[in-house]
Amino acid sequence: MTKTLSELIERAYDIKIYFCLSAYELHHYEDGSFVDFHVQKVVDLPTLQRLAGGLIIKFFSGDGFMIVRVFERDCY
Repeated sequence: MTKTLSELIERAYDIKIYFCLSAYELHHYEDGSFVDFHVQKVVDLPTLQRLAGGLIIKFFSGDGFMIVRVFERDCY
């Protein structure tokens, strides 16, 4: 496991706890990985940014929910 993937997984766990979720989706590829969180809303964006620790965060619309995607470092 690469150092950047390990960092992504550690940060994803903290974000999962922040969102009070039981799971998240890890998408691992050779050229970069990302995690998806399916949430109803983001209440405190500065806290989410702090928990992501400088990783890129993007928001997408799902079917009745919002997808918060956090990317592995250097894989944008």
